[in-house]
Parts: sequence; structure tokens; C-alpha cells
Amino acid sequence: MNIVRSLLLATLIPICGSAQAIDRDGAQLELAQATTSVQAAERDDAARYAPADLAEAHVMLDQALHAADDRAWMEVAIYSERAKVNGDLASARSRQQRAEAATAEIQRGLDALQAGTVNGDAP
Repeated sequence: MNIVRSLLLATLIPICGSAQAIDRDGAQLELAQATTSVQAAERDDAARYAPADLAEAHVMLDQALHAADDRAWMEVAIYSERAKVNGDLASARSRQQRAEAATAEIQRGLDALQAGTVNGDAP
């Protein structure tokens, strides 16, 4: 899990670092996207299925908000991008866990049906 996060952040650093200067509007756009990503993760029940990723997204979002208060636009963009990545990761892990649970439930149902037909209890 940590490897995935490290790889994602490693790809973001050059992207964020390549910007010569980021203006207020660009930073606020990044912040809005990060906020949306974190909110989506919360709606996807990431607190239950991916709490560490969601917590990290909240920490990064808080850092971005503090940087915005200081008008440090480059830091806003960097922390916002990190919050967005962690929020997206939390959402993806949450959806994966729910899909795996649904798949297991379907498999149990199929197994029960097959067990019934093997015993001659076919409808």
C-alpha cells in the first residue's frame, strides 16, 4: 500500500515542480478538485474501507487550506494534488472492497445453489 502511494507521489512531484509559478486561480482550482475528491471518498465510505488513505487526504487538504491562508500558492497546489491523489486512492480502495464483498456474496449464493442441485433439490 505504501509503495502505491509512494509511486503516485513520485509522479506528482515532477508535475508540480515543473510549474514555474502558480497563480491564485490555479491554486484555488487545485484546492477545489482536492476538496471534491476527499468528499467523494467520504461518500464512498472510505472511513470504513480505507481509513488511512482518507486520513492522509484530510491531512493534506488541511495543509493546503493553511497554505491558502498564507497565500502560498505553490504549496496550495502541491498539498491539494496530494490530497486529491489520496482521496482518489481512498475511493478506489473503498469501491474495491465493496465489489469484493458483493462478489463473495454472489459466490456464496452460487455455491448454495450448486449444493442444492448436487443433493437433488433442484427446483
